Amino acid sequence: MERRQDDGREAGGDDHLPRLSREVADTSARLVTGGLFYLFGWIVVSVAGDVFENHAVLGFGVGLAFLVLAILRVRPRHPPLDAPRPRLERWLDRQWGVVLATAALWGGTLAWALLDPHLAPAAPAALLCTVAFATAFAHNFSLRLERALVGVALVFLPAPLLLPYTDAGFAVTATVGVYAIYLGLVLVRSHRDYQRQLDLHDALRHQRDQYERLSRTDPLTGLSNRRHFGGTLEHYGREAQRLRQPLSMLVMDLDHFKRVNDEYGHDAGDACLARFADRMREVFAGPGMHLARLGGEEFGVLLPGHDTGAAAAVAETMRASLEQRPLQLREGPLAITVSIGAAGYHPERGDDLDSLYRAADRAMYQAKADGRNRVRVEPA
Repeated sequence: MERRQDDGREAGGDDHLPRLSREVADTSARLVTGGLFYLFGWIVVSVAGDVFENHAVLGFGVGLAFLVLAILRVRPRHPPLDAPRPRLERWLDRQWGVVLATAALWGGTLAWALLDPHLAPAAPAALLCTVAFATAFAHNFSLRLERALVGVALVFLPAPLLLPYTDAGFAVTATVGVYAIYLGLVLVRSHRDYQRQLDLHDALRHQRDQYERLSRTDPLTGLSNRRHFGGTLEHYGREAQRLRQPLSMLVMDLDHFKRVNDEYGHDAGDACLARFADRMREVFAGPGMHLARLGGEEFGVLLPGHDTGAAAAVAETMRASLEQRPLQLREGPLAITVSIGAAGYHPERGDDLDSLYRAADRAMYQAKADGRNRVRVEPA
């Protein structure tokens, strides 16, 4: 039953999964070029400080590490955005591992440049690169605040912590310290801005989903409307052909419904249709059963996996339910009956889906002609 399936997804689904999918896509887009700039920064520092002359092995190892981390960020193929949450989280964890490893490696590079006298000529370049990298990190990787704080700290904190032990001077040290506070503020603001973007995206998505539901739902009964019923019929028909399984349709029409409107008013008539839809949900609760209001007091049911005999049996349960338990309205119990027509889909005989609908409709009118309050099956 389509409406139950939709409600089940909403009730049992993960409302935060679309946000996670968006985060995966955004993270993937922001990973690509950052690693190359860290590699370029290392090249500048190593050339300015003659690293390969004084520390060839260590310098080569650091450069290779930056190169590997940059390659890992060039094409971070993310899983399908509709993948299960654990798979998306694992991907994000791996990418954040690469990002934080790069940040830690640069922080170590900065510390080396500040503390090793041989690299003193490279210290200004290392410090300038650090300011640039930390600022970019605060803007681009604010998606997760706690991890971003760790990343910015790994990149930048060696500067204010170690500059007092160098000959950089008080002005530079104080400026760097103040800039550390600025970075924290920027990171928090950037994170809030990103969360607002996600909130807007969620609002637009919920609005779109609501419009989609309204476009395929009858507003009075909450069942599918005729347009959605037709689309589901085509889908079920293809599945019946593919799986070689039976498919049946019921067309139901409330008997003497006009009397309800005439005697009790149209509000009572609307309430009658809504209560009838509730009874349908109660009776037609099998897997895949699709319920619809076709128009006025006419309703339809698709029963995949049911031949006409099984469909007629379920239809009889619905008919008997109304006879034994009248619908309860505000005005009191309403004794109303229903005429039901059943027909089966036989693609091997060359039947088409339009003929299925016409056959069920003919059977329903035959039930009316035979005295109403009964089930009739279109002959096979």
